[in-house]
Amino acid sequence: MKKVLYAVLFCIFCALFIYYRIPSLLAHYVAYTYDQGRDFIAGANIVRLHKIPFIGPTTGINGLFHGSWWYYLLAIPYILFKGAPIGYYWFNFSIQFSLLIVLMVFLKKEFGSLTSLLFGILIVVAPYFTFISLFAGNNVMVLPALLIFLICNYYLFTSKKISLPLLFVTGFSLALVGEFELSFGIFLVPLYLIGILIFRSLRKALINKNGLMFLFGLVVGFMPRILFELKNSFTQTKVLLSFLFHPKLYSAASPYLSRVSERWILFKTYYFEMFSERYFAYIFLISICVIAGLTLIAVLQKRTKTQPIFIFYIYLLGGLFFLATLYKDFFWKNYYEGIHYIFLFVFISLIGQQIQKKHVLIKRSILFSLLFGFCALGMISARETYMHKPPFDGLQVQEAIVNYVNKNQDQHQEYCLRIYTPSVIPHTYNYLFLVRNVKPSSEWVNGTCWFIVEADSYKQRRDDWLTINEPKDKHTVVVKTIKDVEIRYYKVNPQE
Repeated sequence: MKKVLYAVLFCIFCALFIYYRIPSLLAHYVAYTYDQGRDFIAGANIVRLHKIPFIGPTTGINGLFHGSWWYYLLAIPYILFKGAPIGYYWFNFSIQFSLLIVLMVFLKKEFGSLTSLLFGILIVVAPYFTFISLFAGNNVMVLPALLIFLICNYYLFTSKKISLPLLFVTGFSLALVGEFELSFGIFLVPLYLIGILIFRSLRKALINKNGLMFLFGLVVGFMPRILFELKNSFTQTKVLLSFLFHPKLYSAASPYLSRVSERWILFKTYYFEMFSERYFAYIFLISICVIAGLTLIAVLQKRTKTQPIFIFYIYLLGGLFFLATLYKDFFWKNYYEGIHYIFLFVFISLIGQQIQKKHVLIKRSILFSLLFGFCALGMISARETYMHKPPFDGLQVQEAIVNYVNKNQDQHQEYCLRIYTPSVIPHTYNYLFLVRNVKPSSEWVNGTCWFIVEADSYKQRRDDWLTINEPKDKHTVVVKTIKDVEIRYYKVNPQE
C-alpha cells in the first residue's frame, strides 16, 4: 500500500511540476535578451558552420569567460527543434524535470519515501526552481552539474567500494560547475580540494591510484578551456592571477564585518527564494532546528553518531560563505547559482539519516506536517496558474515583431532593416532572422527601409540614433507598435 501511495504522489508531483511551467512555454513567455540571442547564435554556428568554440560567454571580469560546454549543449536543441527559439527553453525544462526525477529516486533509495516526497514537492513549488526551469543561460546548467556532484560525494562517503566511473563523474561534474558559472568554480574547486585533505572518506577514495580517475574527469571537464589557454598563451590564467593578487574593484572595498553582513543577507535570500510563502520558510526552518536539536541531544547522549556526509555538506555551505566574505567587491547573486541544492542536501542529510534512529515519532510527525503544508501550497499555486494567463512579454514580443516584418515584406527581394536596441548589438533579432534563413541588408533598398526601435530608459540615446538613421529627404513613415517596440517602414518620396 505504501508503495502504491508513493507512486501516486510521485506522479502527481511530476504532473504539478509540468502544470506550473507549461503555460509559459506554450505562450513563449520566457526571458529572451541579448545574452540568449548571442548564445543561440553560437550554438547554431556549431551545427551550421561547424565552428567549435573553446570558450563560452563573457563574465563580469574583462578577459575571463565561462566555459564552452554551454554552447555545445545548445547545439542539441538547435538540431532537435530546427532552431526554433522556444526549443532551447523546452530543452532546459526537460533537464530540470529530469533532475526532479533523479533526486526523488535517489532520496527514495537512500532516505525513504517520506524524505523523497517532502523534498520533491519543495522543488515542484519553489519559485527559484520554477524560474530556473523556464530560463535559458549558462548559469542554469550549474544545477544538474551540482546535483550530480553532491550525489556522487554522498556515495564516496557511504559506499564501501568506490567504482572508477563514480570517481570520473565526481571530477567531471565538479569541473562543469566551474565551466557553467566560472565564479562558482573559482570558489568551489579549491574548497573541495582542501576538503579532500580534511575528510577521511575523501582521502581514502581520491588519494590513491584510483584517484587518478577523479583527476581525469576534472581535466576532461576543463579540457576546452585548457585548449583555449594553450592556443592563446594562457591569457585567461594571467587575467585570473592578476585579479586574485591585484583585484580591480568596481566599488570601494567594504570592511570585513560589513561584507559578512552582506553575505549573510545574500545567503538568507538563497534560502527564502525556495519558498513561495515567507511564513512557511520560517516554519520549515523551525522544524529543521527542532530535528537538529533532537539529533544533537541523541549525539550528546551517545545514542547516535553525527554522519560524516552531513558534516561534509555543512563544510561546503559554510566554506562557500566564508570564501564569499573574502571577496571585497560586490558579490552578485548568480556567482553561487544553484547553491540551493547544497542547502537542500544539508537538510536532507540531517533529516534522512537520523529519522530512523531516535525520536522517530516526533520527527515523522514534523515531516508529515511539512509535506501536508507543501501540498497545500501546491494546490494554491495550481489554482493561481489556472486563473492567471501569461502576459504578452518576453520571447513572444520579438517573435511577433519579426513575424510582422516578414508578413509585410517580400522575402524573395532584398530589403533594408535597421534595428535599435539599448544593448547596441541586436543579437535577439539577428538570431530570429538567422533561423528563418533571412539576412536583411542594413543599406537602404529602393528608398525604403524597416526600422525596429525598442524602448530605452535613456531617451536621448534613442533619439540620437533616430536622428542619425532617419532619412533627411522628404519621406513617409508607417508605424506599428507591438508592446513598447515601434516597427517603422520608411519610404523616401521620389524627387520631383
